[in-house]
Amino acid sequence: MDKYECMMCGHVYDPANGESKAFTTILCNSTEMDQYQCKIMSAEPIKAGTDFSVLPGDWKCPTCGYPKSYYRRVVPNTLTAMRTISY
Repeated sequence: MDKYECMMCGHVYDPANGESKAFTTILCNSTEMDQYQCKIMSAEPIKAGTDFSVLPGDWKCPTCGYPKSYYRRVVPNTLTAMRTISY
């Protein structure tokens, strides 16, 4: 399974590990809660082995709160891995 990285903050979702934390925001204490869609994610962790495509559509980055659409698949940089210096 592929890893996915948040393009806003760099958080990496690794299906092998799942996710144990949920995003919470300080705007939840505001009088404008509905305007900011201040809904705390369920406290249930995402189990290890859960593919990114299976995550709910309203899932948010646990670090910055941006939506799932801000994640991109992590592509291994094979060129950098091939560059080795041997003496």
